[in-house]
Amino acid sequence: MKKLFIIFLSFIALNTYSQTPKNWCILYYAAGSNSSETDLLSDIAEMKAGKKSKDYHLITLIDRIEGHSEDSSTLDGNFNDSRLYQIEHNSLIRLKGREFFPKIGLGESMEVNMGDAMTLKKFIQYGKKHFPAKHYLLIIRSHGNGVGMCADAEAGERDKLYPAEITNILGKSESVDILGLDVCSMAGLENLYQWRPENESFSANYIIASSPLSGAWAYDRILERINDKVDESVDLDENNFEGGKEEMLDPKSMDPLALSELIFEEIYDNQRWASWALIDNTKSDALKQKIDEAAKLLAKEDKTTLYSIMENTLGYYHNTSNNIEIAQLTFPYLDAYHFWELISTSNSLGEESKNIAKEVNQLIDELVIHSYYGRGYLPETNHFNNGKNGVYLILPLGNKIFTQSGQTFWSHCTWFHPEDQSNLEDAYGQYDWCKNAAIPGNQVVDNFFELLDYLFEESNSVKGGVNQYSW
Repeated sequence: MKKLFIIFLSFIALNTYSQTPKNWCILYYAAGSNSSETDLLSDIAEMKAGKKSKDYHLITLIDRIEGHSEDSSTLDGNFNDSRLYQIEHNSLIRLKGREFFPKIGLGESMEVNMGDAMTLKKFIQYGKKHFPAKHYLLIIRSHGNGVGMCADAEAGERDKLYPAEITNILGKSESVDILGLDVCSMAGLENLYQWRPENESFSANYIIASSPLSGAWAYDRILERINDKVDESVDLDENNFEGGKEEMLDPKSMDPLALSELIFEEIYDNQRWASWALIDNTKSDALKQKIDEAAKLLAKEDKTTLYSIMENTLGYYHNTSNNIEIAQLTFPYLDAYHFWELISTSNSLGEESKNIAKEVNQLIDELVIHSYYGRGYLPETNHFNNGKNGVYLILPLGNKIFTQSGQTFWSHCTWFHPEDQSNLEDAYGQYDWCKNAAIPGNQVVDNFFELLDYLFEESNSVKGGVNQYSW
């Protein structure tokens, strides 16, 4: 009898990893080795309450750190290392890391660096092998600032996930259908382009991201609507973006666009003060090519006019900041659609430049499926159109002097660069947006990044200027 009991227990353990392929697997990458830890645990509590269907996988890799939360009930205790879980309704299963995280498991301890793209790569590989599905939603949850996300200070030095680091380390096989960036300020065209389907590396067809600071998704509301069963307890209200009443989605048949739109509706319902966009990232490559084409024309226009347009473009910084200058320096993100709209209607620019700006905006309109603008924390504006505005360009007020340093705003943006900038603090560089289509040192503006360098650098000598780049 004892032998049979041991065999039975072994079957249960093996069965945990012999998962039946599903239509969907949700991968929740929870970088809690910073002050976001409390919020992540709240997310997981909501997930446990909201996940009522067993027809999709939901797994998480979470890293915690001492000093932020003493919660011992949401997961299986209060711990300060990294763990894997499968989440079900009001329950969870502690998972072994298997070949990807061999020291994660019962009775073992492993501290992973969530700011290292290799950790993200292994987590996606783990999910795809042991929780197979037709479609994947990757949620990255932590802090973000447009430059990077998922700060982790436990690795000996403060590390982050950077956009180009992800495509340098991850491959095409780690690509997902939907990338949900439940972090602040990552809805930049430069980031979207980095993860475009044409890049032969990690990519996502749909991306959900915010341009300014933002809050956590309502995971209980999102997950309770993913169910093929009638549930009278689920409150379905009016759909602000699609019209009609909100609907439940059958996890066995829902497609990526439908799930993306459901998530976006619930973000809007529960986070009116922020600004979010749902993006069709298959459109980012064509948009980048058109913007580079426009940059060549703008390089022939009057610089003063372009400076003025930038100063009047809607910016994604918090207007309630005690120091607006620092807010603008820290978040040099201007609304892409509004910028090109001002280009297209300027009386001081040539017709060719204005016409191509209209073409750019047509492509931005195709890129942005849904978007909205929050009120209260952001600059007041009458220039936001849902489904057009909502993604930004990295556009510092480059020739403006920052009073605390006596240097230009552009000199504080050396992290935005085509070359490796990892030797700098909080930087990585290597943006495809900056390097693609450019020919350094040919004295010709070839892409939009080189246009900015042309506008804001006093010198274009070989390796000259504040960012050591010669266009």
